[in-house]
Amino acid sequence: MDEERFSRLLSRLETSHVVAPADLVGCTPGEIAVLEARYGVRLPLTYRRYLEVMGHRAGRLFTCDHAAVAYSDVLAMTAEQRQLWAEEVQAGNGNGPSSGFELPADALLIFGRLGEQFEFIRCGGQEDSPVWYFNTWEWQVRESAPSVLAWLESWCAEAEGAIASGYFTLYPGGTTP
Repeated sequence: MDEERFSRLLSRLETSHVVAPADLVGCTPGEIAVLEARYGVRLPLTYRRYLEVMGHRAGRLFTCDHAAVAYSDVLAMTAEQRQLWAEEVQAGNGNGPSSGFELPADALLIFGRLGEQFEFIRCGGQEDSPVWYFNTWEWQVRESAPSVLAWLESWCAEAEGAIASGYFTLYPGGTTP
């Protein structure tokens, strides 16, 4: 894992007022082990580091777009969505994934927005993973970031833009799921 780049991100988050050090609440090793065991995966090292540092709370990093990214969201989201999609396909109501869509077995949903948009990583114990995006109206997977670090950096830029635009003046607590 590129620890130096991760450290630069943490400094940027603080300098740009996206987070204060007290706003970062990470996961315990036990919580990370529970997540891995639940899905039978080995998390990429960069995502593991993100969870260790800010898995429970990350200041304003994800609060400007109804983002479900906290540990509690991630712990439940993959299983809940797989079950929901399977039920929709079985019911034949047309709301489930198209016949060509299948979430890879080693995928972990790390982002959900309003139950319609999702991002996932592949979990094979590698150093980092691209982040993949899909939504429930197209069911087409595309890469949204080449790595978890790039994904975090793009969210930092979004939060910085929200701060600069006065978003948090209007919504002091942001918009969360």
